[in-house]
Amino acid sequence: MAATKHSMQEAVEIQKAFEERFGDKHRLLSVGIGLNRSMDDLAINVCVSRPNEAEHLPKNFNGLDVVVDIVGTIRAY
Repeated sequence: MAATKHSMQEAVEIQKAFEERFGDKHRLLSVGIGLNRSMDDLAINVCVSRPNEAEHLPKNFNGLDVVVDIVGTIRAY
């Protein structure tokens, strides 16, 4: 992997701040760290069940892109 603009340590701190700000207010299934769509920097990766659950999430948070995946309902079998 090529060098990214942010270190993993910076991304973890930004992820924690993101979770504190949006975790309780929105129905987030998961929040993690991945690559942005350009694959040149780290990003906050968020999974939600439905598109409307992502409407109030920012596109960028503290310098990292926010990549949202709509995964539908998750059920244990």
